[in-house]
Amino acid sequence: MRRRSALILGTACLAAPHVARAQAGTIRLIVPFAPGGASDTTARVIQPGFAAAMGRTVVIENRAGASGSIGTLQVVRATPDGSVIGISNTSPHGIVPLASNPAPYDGDRDFTHIAMVADTPTVMLLPGNSPFNSFQELMEAARTRPNGVTYGSSGVAGMQHLQGEMMAKLSGLRFIHVPYRGTGPGLQATIAGEVDCFLTPMAGTTGAIEARQVKPIAVSTAEPFAPLPGVPTYVQLGLPQLTVSSWTGISGPKGMPPAIVAEMHAAMQRVLADADTGRRLVAAGLYPLTRPYSSADYQQVHADFARVWGPVVREARITLD
Repeated sequence: MRRRSALILGTACLAAPHVARAQAGTIRLIVPFAPGGASDTTARVIQPGFAAAMGRTVVIENRAGASGSIGTLQVVRATPDGSVIGISNTSPHGIVPLASNPAPYDGDRDFTHIAMVADTPTVMLLPGNSPFNSFQELMEAARTRPNGVTYGSSGVAGMQHLQGEMMAKLSGLRFIHVPYRGTGPGLQATIAGEVDCFLTPMAGTTGAIEARQVKPIAVSTAEPFAPLPGVPTYVQLGLPQLTVSSWTGISGPKGMPPAIVAEMHAAMQRVLADADTGRRLVAAGLYPLTRPYSSADYQQVHADFARVWGPVVREARITLD
């Protein structure tokens, strides 16, 4: 599916400060998923401010397919002059290279990771009528039940599938993965009591939590998470390795000139400093970063992901093929 949305900023007052730029013209922002999802929402929230800060036209292109790798490959193959960048996140940049054989690209070394935009923590939910009320009670059930406990996720090889496998590895207990075709179906199945728990991004779960259709018992942020007061982090539960999130940012092809990277990074910081942009991201389940991330920091996020989660993917034989 392909969809374009352009914001044209052609006035002299906006262009004047950028006369000395080596690069000019349109920036193509590739979204490797269909319209309507979190990546697409991110692109459309940041587009106006990013275009204004850069003084250039920004065109959003949705190139969906193959867990995000089709659109992401377009970024890999682009000329590294800043004219083509893409929305980068955990699935196409972190998981696809680890769970595909052969890997279509290296999520760290084949990109210039420009700026991290937002974070989406994972929350563990119980059905509203679950006999359990805490993470400890769920773990005790996994310890005493002959067949362990079931955990749902939005699909095979998603971040939450990996998190469940890591949880089983760390605890030595049996957790049986039940994949659903997306967060929505998985959430509804959890409300209906089809699984013992559900690992899911925070995005899209607020309504069910407030209605007490589900019970949050753990969150994957490093610090207590204000939108879920009283819900323990995995650090507090003694499993800091489960502190993980679905990150979102902007990345370009390998070899982008440092000056262009610095310019784009600075432009994105201006976007993220805008209060209305922050509110719109939070409304979409994309939470502000707890500290500033440099381009080097965002590059390190990708390197760390492969180092930490590569062994989990291999040991659990998780594959997208």
